[in-house]
Amino acid sequence: MESNNNKNYLLNPHVIYITSKTGDTPGEQINDCLQQLNHELGQKKIGLNNVVKQTIFVLATDRNDYNKKTDIFDQAIKKFYNSSFPTTSFIAQAPENDRDLSLEVYVIDNGSENIEITHKSVEGVPYSIVTSPYYKEVYVAGLNAKHLDDIYEQSESSFTQMQKVLSNEGLSFSDVVRQWNYIEEITKKTGYDTIKQNYQIFNDVRSQFYGTSNFLNGYPSATGIGTLTGGVTIEFIAVSPGYISIYPLNNPEQIDAHKYSDKVLVGKGILKKAGKTTPKFERGKLLQIKDHARIYVSGTAAVKGEISAHLNDVDKQTLTSIENVNKLLSPESLKKYDLQGDFKQYNFTYIRTYVKYKSDLERVKLICEKHFESENFQYLISDICREDLLVEIEGSINI
Repeated sequence: MESNNNKNYLLNPHVIYITSKTGDTPGEQINDCLQQLNHELGQKKIGLNNVVKQTIFVLATDRNDYNKKTDIFDQAIKKFYNSSFPTTSFIAQAPENDRDLSLEVYVIDNGSENIEITHKSVEGVPYSIVTSPYYKEVYVAGLNAKHLDDIYEQSESSFTQMQKVLSNEGLSFSDVVRQWNYIEEITKKTGYDTIKQNYQIFNDVRSQFYGTSNFLNGYPSATGIGTLTGGVTIEFIAVSPGYISIYPLNNPEQIDAHKYSDKVLVGKGILKKAGKTTPKFERGKLLQIKDHARIYVSGTAAVKGEISAHLNDVDKQTLTSIENVNKLLSPESLKKYDLQGDFKQYNFTYIRTYVKYKSDLERVKLICEKHFESENFQYLISDICREDLLVEIEGSINI
């Protein structure tokens, strides 16, 4: 795609991923991460106000350990950011290096012209807005009700918070372009009703809330992934409609998740009449203004059609996941949007890989870093959305 001018109509968010290098206690490690972040932002001449979303991944042994550590981390980051405190999630997924935490921040660089960054809240839910002359983006994290024990109630509370933020900004669920869904013990049957699976309960609640919107531009790009504890947490990015063109991306070798058959859905639905509902997300999402584009790649695993492939073989599952990402970004898939070239060679803003078993981590790393170009590889230990899947990969590209 040839550029007619150098003006960037599309915002250019960057992802910074930091793991603690020093410190023995959780408090020392969070301070080390924040010092690293401060140094990196200083080198880029970017202020703290430009941090629009933050995720802290926490090594936790149980709910009590998670709560103790997140309290320490929360106090440290509030002191660090002061009045420019960004919307934040605490996710119980172990970083690859056995440290107590890793830190991810979304930053808007100073190269984007005539933008305004505002940190707001509605009914106690903080979020960030980035407004340009052409459209606005809304960044939200930490939609959580961890004080509730019931997965259904947690899901409903998180989506209700999501709805309030969107409504406050004059947006709807159909304006969400990227969503992360972190679900405690995602593949387990819930304790209060052993015929219902946690992920299926979440999907049924999502379907109820999404039913209020039309999704003319497709569902969001999304990741549904497991956590050790912490209930249900949602993060998302929404974009105001109009000037920007938004398209769902499909992989011809995978059935769209929202079209899955009943045979790959687990457990019973929350409503007898509705039955089980499908995961409402697209394989990817393309945002485009003139000669500039951003692509979000959803959480991608070794699924062919709708069936899990290469059971018990982490190497083949990783390679198949990568093949699925490459199919999504192939010239054949993207040429109808006037995007030319081999997107396998693009530098990803980030590549995040979820690995079910820590013993598989080094093999997965070798494969991913051989096949992707990125300065930002992330690896986390977590359950995947199906019991027979060992790896899931997501990422994004700015073009």
